[in-house]
Amino acid sequence: MANWRQSAKYYLKHVWDSDDRHLFPKFSAGEVTCEMLHDLCSRYGVARTIPGHINKLGVEGKYRPLADMLNRYRDAGMTRENVPGIVDLEIANMREPYGGRSLRSAISKAFWMMKRHPVVIFDSFAWQGLQRLGLKPGYDTYRGYFNSWFRFFEQEDTKDGLDDALEWLRSSPYTQSLL
Repeated sequence: MANWRQSAKYYLKHVWDSDDRHLFPKFSAGEVTCEMLHDLCSRYGVARTIPGHINKLGVEGKYRPLADMLNRYRDAGMTRENVPGIVDLEIANMREPYGGRSLRSAISKAFWMMKRHPVVIFDSFAWQGLQRLGLKPGYDTYRGYFNSWFRFFEQEDTKDGLDDALEWLRSSPYTQSLL
């Protein structure tokens, strides 16, 4: 249980406090802008995976296709059944404006910021963890990773660890200092 608690504390201290609490309100409120995407991609370390240089293209030139795509889904319902298909479709669609590059990580992070659960953030460290656990996330599609992630998420020991970490986090010294 200690690893779950450490992970929860790490998220709260190093991701929520520095990044997500600033990004959530923006991505929840309305239209996704190129500036918001630049902020998200910079904070999440995926700006380098998106072709184009800000100095040459500007924020608008680099992020406009991605922003337009995300805004088409602003009012769309995201369910466990449709998320993998939507993400895989848009990974394929974004290859043309981005020179054939797969933006799997950036797209999944942006969708998660807009919609949260059940979107699963594609992350190479999480992929490696799933692979080590024998959950075979595959590498060709988001769907394979998504399905592996949910197999892990639904395991009883995972649920127990998450429940314990959330309960512990409520009364942790760090959370109390935030309050």
